[in-house]
Amino acid sequence: MKKITLFVLTMSLALIAGCSKGPFKKVDTSEPLIKVNTAVITQNTFDETFENGIKNLPIAGKNIDIKNPKNKFMYLIYKDRTVKELIVKELINQEAQKRKISVTDKDVNKTIDEIAQKLGGKDKLESSLTLNNIKKEDLINNIKMDLVTKKLIENVAGNLSASDKEIKDFYEKNKTSKFTNPDLVRASHILINTQDTDIKRAKSNAEKILTEVKANPANFDAIAKKNSEDVTTAPKGGDLGFFSKKDMVPAFAKAAFSMTPGTISGIVKTQFGFHIIKVTDRKKAGLIPFAEVKSDIGIYLSDRKKITVMQKLIEGAKNSAKIEYVDAQYNPDSIAKEIKEIEKNKKMGLTGMPPVAAK
Repeated sequence: MKKITLFVLTMSLALIAGCSKGPFKKVDTSEPLIKVNTAVITQNTFDETFENGIKNLPIAGKNIDIKNPKNKFMYLIYKDRTVKELIVKELINQEAQKRKISVTDKDVNKTIDEIAQKLGGKDKLESSLTLNNIKKEDLINNIKMDLVTKKLIENVAGNLSASDKEIKDFYEKNKTSKFTNPDLVRASHILINTQDTDIKRAKSNAEKILTEVKANPANFDAIAKKNSEDVTTAPKGGDLGFFSKKDMVPAFAKAAFSMTPGTISGIVKTQFGFHIIKVTDRKKAGLIPFAEVKSDIGIYLSDRKKITVMQKLIEGAKNSAKIEYVDAQYNPDSIAKEIKEIEKNKKMGLTGMPPVAAK
């Protein structure tokens, strides 16, 4: 199945992504690393942002120690990303303060309620936070950062909605590359999670649920709402919508695409756990009608405009800001030099390790 994630930020602003406290951090007395105008980014803030960010990297869960000297290249890449992320967040916060933009507890609570509703309730939200290893405090600070950013964009640029002509033009120019689907399947599933639980017990539970589903196929949605541990789809009766083979992990895709609408699978094992799949519809490869994607294109084009506005705003803020690297190790120029040196040594076949004597 698709990787389960908690979507909090409504815009894809890569420059400010991550579960860090950013400007909404507690006062600390750790060593100052970077000054952004009058604000200070401390060692504690960097360390927390760095550690939280690692959890979202592809290496998470693979027992890779990013701070091990042999992984220095990877460490420096993410160190550079973290430094730039923190500076950008601080600049956004300062721009918002200049324009007297603020976020209230009411704003935050409203957003949390909206997220909880989409997930099926506050209990489901708590489960999703636990499953994705996200602290409630980090969720709140991410929401604050997101709301400040959106209010700042509105303050700077106003309404950035895409026109009907822009939407239609985008569709016509991208029919072949973006709006031609491969074969698609629509399915619902019930997930019995095998992470942090006894595998035998999970399988036994899955078998009991499968027996119930087979006895009452028409009640699949209700059974999924009650039993599925996929907190994102359970409130929708397990509905995953339409997907292609490449959207899913191989075992799940193989099972779903071998089924006909209205049929129910046996137990399918993936790295996420045990699944019971019900295929509800199929679509052959072809062009997606404009009406089906008009709304999505409008959102995409609007978000693209917002990203452009933010990039220009951040670039201007950087150019006029006084940024001092109190600790030179955190200067992006210094980090870049270290990265280039490692790349140079790799090309020369130098690893930094002593040669092994022939026996």
